[in-house]
Amino acid sequence: MATITKAEMPALAEQIVKCLGGKENVARINHCATRLRVNPVDMEKVDKDGLKRLHGVIGIDSSKAELQIIVGAIIEDLYLEVEKITGNGGGAVADDVPFWKKRPSEIFSSFLLLMAGCLSPVIPALIASGLLATVLTIMTLVLHVDASTSSTYSILYNLSQTVFYFMPVLVAYTSAKKFGTEPVLAMVLACFLLYPDWVAGADGSFTHYFGLPVLHTTYNGAVIQIILSVFVMSLLDKWLKKVIPEAARHFVKPFTLLLLMSVITLTVTGPLGGLLTNYIYAFVEAVRSVAPWAGVPVIVLLSTTIGLIAPGFHLALIPIATASLAAVGYDDLINIWFFCCTITPGFISLAVMLRTKKSLLRQTAFSCCLSALLGGISEPTTYGICYKMVRPYYAYLITALSTAVLAGLLHLKCYAFGGYSLTNILLYLGPNLDYANFRNALLLVGFMLIMSFITVNLIGFDDSCYEETAVAAQDAAE
Repeated sequence: MATITKAEMPALAEQIVKCLGGKENVARINHCATRLRVNPVDMEKVDKDGLKRLHGVIGIDSSKAELQIIVGAIIEDLYLEVEKITGNGGGAVADDVPFWKKRPSEIFSSFLLLMAGCLSPVIPALIASGLLATVLTIMTLVLHVDASTSSTYSILYNLSQTVFYFMPVLVAYTSAKKFGTEPVLAMVLACFLLYPDWVAGADGSFTHYFGLPVLHTTYNGAVIQIILSVFVMSLLDKWLKKVIPEAARHFVKPFTLLLLMSVITLTVTGPLGGLLTNYIYAFVEAVRSVAPWAGVPVIVLLSTTIGLIAPGFHLALIPIATASLAAVGYDDLINIWFFCCTITPGFISLAVMLRTKKSLLRQTAFSCCLSALLGGISEPTTYGICYKMVRPYYAYLITALSTAVLAGLLHLKCYAFGGYSLTNILLYLGPNLDYANFRNALLLVGFMLIMSFITVNLIGFDDSCYEETAVAAQDAAE
């Protein structure tokens, strides 16, 4: 994976937009930690092969409606350059195919893309929360700060938990941008669910709102509930624009929209979202009741098979982690899955780097190794090494799956979001200093290192493709 300088970024952005069919063919752009997410007006006009050949592009993923361009750590700077050209950083993309006419696979894919689009902008806040949790652990372990008396510790703890408490507000904003409705009104709706008087009385009993029964429950940390609510809000918003005269729309529509959505959210979408969340938990618990160790291996296996053809698979399941962290203070599924499938690629890259004699591959592998182990980003290894040479993918699959089995048997827990890089390894120690859990995390890191080297050397790889890449890069430069 060649390095792109800031000076080269505008040129790369122009090449990407050209391959996308020009700015007129870009309906919406967004990004996550490593990918530029694009909704083209017409996917047929996109030059996918041209995108793959661009210096700085690691690979692409595409579905019927969305194209994901994997570029790695340069994504933030690149996104800004692309946005300057397209002038489009948000808005809704129309789907010409009605929900009921789609195949089950298309419905599943659409759901994953929807969840990914709503949740990917929140990831930096979750990572920041995880790093704050690491700071709190260091304060307790190294500086011997008394958590019960230190005001600094208490305030930092509040800051680390803010993203989980106000998750509905953050997701309301990103969902409103995704569905093309009013972001501020969506945030007001989420704040309404977190209003202190409502939260204080959330005892699970029933009350009434305009004569309708309403479950008095808390929505702190809720994700699916607010996404459903904002989706309905976007449909209602479009309908109100048609029926309310333009002269009165400015003040009548916001009032009507917020009032109707308060009723719909409390009586329909809120409880329905909670029901869906409970079913997800029920599935996870059913797997654990049969085989307590199997939860993580099952999800690792799904992510390395179905996940390859379902963009957004990992982001769609983040609500499980955030809900678990908010409820019991740790996550023993999603972060552990990320742990197995991010640190393993780092060691796969390291093993490839030490074995190959190709200088270009050695440079690429070194960059991929640092990206995975220290940055928690596995895409450079996945697309730049595993998929390109194929055999390292099997080494990655064997190592990640066997690590997941061990993690399940040891009941490994992560005490904050972001425990999938070596820089955040202290998240397995936690604020209460769970030394046994931390020791298990270190043992698994060692296991991934050893297994990666064993599997890479036993399976081997053909690195001749990197000679072709070097020639192509040289030709492009000339």
